[in-house]
Amino acid sequence: MSLFTFCPGVFEQRKTMRQHGFSLIELMVAMAIGLFLVTVIGVLFVNSKVTYLAQDANSRVQENSRFGLELLGQQIRSAGAPNIQFTLLSNANLYAKPPVMKFGGTPIAGTEGTSGAPDTITVSSDSTVDCLGKTVTSPVVNVFRINTATKQLECLGNGDLANAGAVLDDVEDLQVTYLQPSPAGISYVSASDASMKDVTAVNVCLLVRAKADAGKRASGMQSQTYTDCKGASKTTSDGYLRRSVGMVIDLRNRLS
Repeated sequence: MSLFTFCPGVFEQRKTMRQHGFSLIELMVAMAIGLFLVTVIGVLFVNSKVTYLAQDANSRVQENSRFGLELLGQQIRSAGAPNIQFTLLSNANLYAKPPVMKFGGTPIAGTEGTSGAPDTITVSSDSTVDCLGKTVTSPVVNVFRINTATKQLECLGNGDLANAGAVLDDVEDLQVTYLQPSPAGISYVSASDASMKDVTAVNVCLLVRAKADAGKRASGMQSQTYTDCKGASKTTSDGYLRRSVGMVIDLRNRLS
């Protein structure tokens, strides 16, 4: 007696399973589900990339802003610093009033940019090294300005008056106002209206943008509305993230 005689149901079931397949409707449903999953994964990838680029741009703006303000703050606070001598003579009277040490140069000066152009500021002190690290004969004179073509903050030191050096990339504007007493009280005025010998503090504003590769500045980038250093609201859509940052810096050598 054969196996098929005792187990006819098993044989029929296996035969039926071998003949069963996918219908066209089932195949289309499976393809639709797969396409949906691929689309969702693609959207998540694109969104995560956009978020990463935005965070990277914001980090660069913060980093450049911090560096630029610290650099200008250190230079402006040192304006008018005299060269203090600590050599004690053998026959000196220890109870005598120490000599008054004054800076002999021009501590601070500035120019107002015309037609909305960036300002420049010049600071000087008793030092032998300028802002570009070149050895000079005291006093040192450093001029800070914006190169509007390259979008860089530049410094021109008296160690090399013919060549300015870039100290910070992606800076579009520099606006400077000066704090001084006036008949109406204390106010901030532009360089053209300031009496530099009476200035006690400087208000510096930098317009900084995030540096990005050309491929990240597509024409379809979302626009950004920001406030520039003059308080005007502007909207751009070139893919750069812009932010105006400012700081008030005291002239320590003029504070009593």
